[in-house]
Amino acid sequence: MSEKHTLDRRQFLKASAGAAAAAVAATPLLQAVPAVAQDMMYSQAPMLDDMGLPPVEERLPSNPRVIPVFEEIGEYGGTWRRGFKGRADMQGPAKLFYAFGLHFQYTADLSSVIIVPGLYDEWSQNDDSTEYTFHIREGMKWSDGHPFTTADVQFWYDWYQNGEIGATRAVLNVGGQNLDLEIVDDETFICRLGAPSPLLPFKVARDDTEGQHGGPTMAAPAHYLSQFVQDHENANQEMIDAAVAANEVATWQELFGTGGTPRGPISWWATNPDVPVVHAWWMEKPLPFNDPIVLVRNPYFYSVDETGQQLPYVDRIEHKLFEDNAVFDLWITQGLIDMQVRHVQAANYTLYKELEEEGDYRVLLWRGATTYAYHPNTSSDDPRKRALFSDPRVREAMSIAIDRHAINDLIYDGLLEPRQGSPVSGSPDFSAELEQRWTEYDPERANALLDEVGMAMGGDGFRTAPDGEPINFQLMHASVGSQTATDEIGQVIGYWRAIGLNVTEDGVERSLYQERAANNQVDIGTWDVDRSLIIQADPRSYIGDSPQQVWAVKYNRWRNGAENGEEPPEDHPIWRIWALWEQVTVEPDADKRSALMQELMGVHAEAPFAIGTVGEAPQPVIVSNSMRNVPNDIVDDTSLRNVRVAYP
Repeated sequence: MSEKHTLDRRQFLKASAGAAAAAVAATPLLQAVPAVAQDMMYSQAPMLDDMGLPPVEERLPSNPRVIPVFEEIGEYGGTWRRGFKGRADMQGPAKLFYAFGLHFQYTADLSSVIIVPGLYDEWSQNDDSTEYTFHIREGMKWSDGHPFTTADVQFWYDWYQNGEIGATRAVLNVGGQNLDLEIVDDETFICRLGAPSPLLPFKVARDDTEGQHGGPTMAAPAHYLSQFVQDHENANQEMIDAAVAANEVATWQELFGTGGTPRGPISWWATNPDVPVVHAWWMEKPLPFNDPIVLVRNPYFYSVDETGQQLPYVDRIEHKLFEDNAVFDLWITQGLIDMQVRHVQAANYTLYKELEEEGDYRVLLWRGATTYAYHPNTSSDDPRKRALFSDPRVREAMSIAIDRHAINDLIYDGLLEPRQGSPVSGSPDFSAELEQRWTEYDPERANALLDEVGMAMGGDGFRTAPDGEPINFQLMHASVGSQTATDEIGQVIGYWRAIGLNVTEDGVERSLYQERAANNQVDIGTWDVDRSLIIQADPRSYIGDSPQQVWAVKYNRWRNGAENGEEPPEDHPIWRIWALWEQVTVEPDADKRSALMQELMGVHAEAPFAIGTVGEAPQPVIVSNSMRNVPNDIVDDTSLRNVRVAYP
């Protein structure tokens, strides 16, 4: 029998000391830190040798991005095997490879996160952050070999940002004005904004569009996509008609997506393998999914290692479909997963460690920047539920009715931290007050608060609404297949029923949860409070801008100008949250921004909207022994695009 490998909290804290240190210094440096490839002899993957391609020197830009390795220079070849859960899980494949104008990157010693050049090798900004100049790497090319130039930026500006496809990116509209674009030459463009926008480099570096064209990278392949734009001078009506018919859409605009997203059948890399990209790999076959879905290397990828080898090292990535996490865990222990973080559960650490040798893999530890949380919908379409969830006494009762220490011990082997939904410790925006607010288990006070609200206990053991009529609440989640999440949800519901709240569970597939949440059809939603390391890069969990975290979904839709939105009541705290965030977005002084962020966290600390339970999980990372250059001891955070910041 193999040695038993268990992990207690003390061991985890020791193992993840590096990750904690990295988090402390995780305010990204905004100055450009170019890595210049000088006097290099370039080489390519053997699989490209017989493809009739131009020489690698002609496929790379004149100064390719140099990506440092964590351990050693790699070797070409092989297939990277992973698992995924279907269309709604496409963030998993996408986070591996998409290329942005700028990138977050750990320093060599993993002590800090900095922003470095990506597609744009240089950028500068004026003193008040109202004007940015970006320079595209000279000789950059799309995956079909066509030059990547400012013509692609102009196309994005004319048709995505200001035209009829996709949606205007709010991050680029500040001071009530749209971005103004000036093209200087084939590689240089200037963005002028209506107000100071010191966070623009953060937004470009954390581009959240799953590699879709039209994101904050501010470019799209004009030579290809313009053929499908009916009013463009390059429009090809025959191609447009054929694409509209083949994809069963009504208009040419729908080829580029609906509902404000550029995830259309023609424009999205996952549905159209012919659309040019700048990513490290591209989709071999389009959706609907085959099993597995396969990504293959981009022969025009713009990056090299420190010896001049064109990246990526790996030829192909295969994602095999699974529905039940138990199946995925079996693949791990059988050595069928080469490197993965997504869907790898901390609660199964002992299992993974015991079978390391048999599965020929190793288990690294990162630190999760999420907190498991529950979101009562303060903008519910049911007026009784809206009134109750908007009452801080009800949310406090729901929060202090939960025994977080019991959940941590019984379900997570004591590995996590009982805490409120809040920034991860070590974040520049960490708030100790918010982390511990309403976290002490006190069912007696919880009952008293509900009595005070007027929710009388009925003979059936459940409370009525203040109007004396029965009321029930549905907790909806997308945790099907995750045993630990299912166990926790059941325990939380038990705590709430114990204080007389008639709460039932509805577990649905992820895409259905997202659809219902967006349509305001969720009473209480379950979704992690995530993106909690560099919050200024992605504040959605803290300003109500996540449709999955339903605590203010209808109000947020109003703020974003979406359909079916509703203006919040004048006394709703979200007005203060929004006002503070707007100040953050235009404040050029980093120290003043930090002070404003602490004030924003203070609004949440007064009466939290997200009811967190446990977080800061030790995040196991499965890595095959045949795979290298995967760092240990870093923070797993969505703002950094999770695994992509590791550059395996």
